[in-house]
Amino acid sequence: MSVGHALALRLLARRGRVITARRGVIAAAARARLGGRTYTLWPDARQPMISADIGYPPAAEWLRRTMVPTLRRAPDAATWMSLRARAALVGEQDGLAVEIGARIAATPTPLRVALYSPSGQPVSKVVCFLLPEGEDEPRIVVKAMAEPRFSARLRAESALLEAIRSRIGHEPGVARTLPPTPLFAGDAAGEFVLAEPFDALGSATGSGTHGAAIEWLRGFQAASLAEERTWDADDERAAVRAAQDAWRLARLPTEDAVVARTRTLLEPLRGTVVPRCAVHGDFWRENVAAADGAVRVYDWEWARLDGTPFFDLWTYDLAELRLRARRGEGSLERHLEPALEHVRGELRQRGLDDRFALATLAPVLGTLSFRVRTRLAMPDEMERHSIAVMRAAEQLLLAS
Repeated sequence: MSVGHALALRLLARRGRVITARRGVIAAAARARLGGRTYTLWPDARQPMISADIGYPPAAEWLRRTMVPTLRRAPDAATWMSLRARAALVGEQDGLAVEIGARIAATPTPLRVALYSPSGQPVSKVVCFLLPEGEDEPRIVVKAMAEPRFSARLRAESALLEAIRSRIGHEPGVARTLPPTPLFAGDAAGEFVLAEPFDALGSATGSGTHGAAIEWLRGFQAASLAEERTWDADDERAAVRAAQDAWRLARLPTEDAVVARTRTLLEPLRGTVVPRCAVHGDFWRENVAAADGAVRVYDWEWARLDGTPFFDLWTYDLAELRLRARRGEGSLERHLEPALEHVRGELRQRGLDDRFALATLAPVLGTLSFRVRTRLAMPDEMERHSIAVMRAAEQLLLAS
């Protein structure tokens, strides 16, 4: 594998040959039906987002059925993935995912792999679903960062999730909504790797309602409550700074006006008692699964053990607005007003001052928009869509 190919390929094969010519990809996929390990790579070998062991059609079919429903079309999943792939990896030695899975599997049966990465970017998490031969559903899920140099992020997420699990342990109903307890969490081949039992509920992500998600959040924040403390000058300064940094990075001419307005909204709230609880950090529809009365919340990369309720209350609606911006929809401010009412209503239901809703809009949106750049010193693909939402937010802030 050459320098131009993604390091994520190590999860599929320690050693192998990458094919990029269209005819070669189709020929390799056809040969894979006769044996061997060949993985189709989509969109390409530089940033693979979807891959499956094409010699084991159930892996491709499961991936299409559960993780990538847009692939539900004829012909069969394995053939379709072969036809649309721009590259293929012919494996000559099992990759890291199978190595880890084989250590912890309760069966000697060979394991087959279906790989999914939300973005394919180096800083993205890669999820490998391991299916024992003869079965059509995974048994084990292995997670690693696309590039090993970012594995500290996965290590931190794992440690933080365990701390949160410990804090909410007194509420078993809430604790069950966290991802399964890992089967393995530690170093392998010089990087941090996580392995979990397969969670069938994961295929239901995005299926829950806004009301059900907020009900879960209410229970989670109550279970993880650490203390109740007054909103003080330090809280205010941190919030104002978050808004200021974001508007400056976005190079919006309204920076001074938005910062002044945020400060004006926060000042009268100083001294108000505010709960301090755990924060999910990326709470929105696609990280929540709900089916048959069960709920699971995934992707805790941006979690914090101690924060306020405001961040997660806002992110659910703000994520939807960012998606609208990515689709090129206009009049975002029209959708922002109902979001503001959602947050206000939830604060009132909890007996909290609903003025925090508008006062924390710019700080939360600013943090959400540029946190990838702030933490990793690289831009995020969603930044420009976030800026469109920031423009809508400033209209709401400065007009009220």
